[in-house]
Amino acid sequence: MFIPTAKNTSTVTDMRVDAIGLLKDVEKLGMKYIFQKSKPKAVMMNMVLFERLIEKYEDWSDQQLVYKLEKEGINRKGWHSLESVAKEYGVKL
Repeated sequence: MFIPTAKNTSTVTDMRVDAIGLLKDVEKLGMKYIFQKSKPKAVMMNMVLFERLIEKYEDWSDQQLVYKLEKEGINRKGWHSLESVAKEYGVKL
């Protein structure tokens, strides 16, 4: 799905001529690459795919923050490890 093919690509001209048709294709296919002068310029994706992508990024970002805080907290008095907090609240890691 992430490789540009004839089915999942459109041009800037296609956007101008048939924007509604392009949006319908994006909804059906999930995403479309937009080319200008034979060069990729943008990607359009449907809302379901976009929301999933944002959710995965937020999860990853939160996990990176946890790792950072856990690493910094190991040598600080009064800080607790991720494992101890998870155990306290009954969360499985």
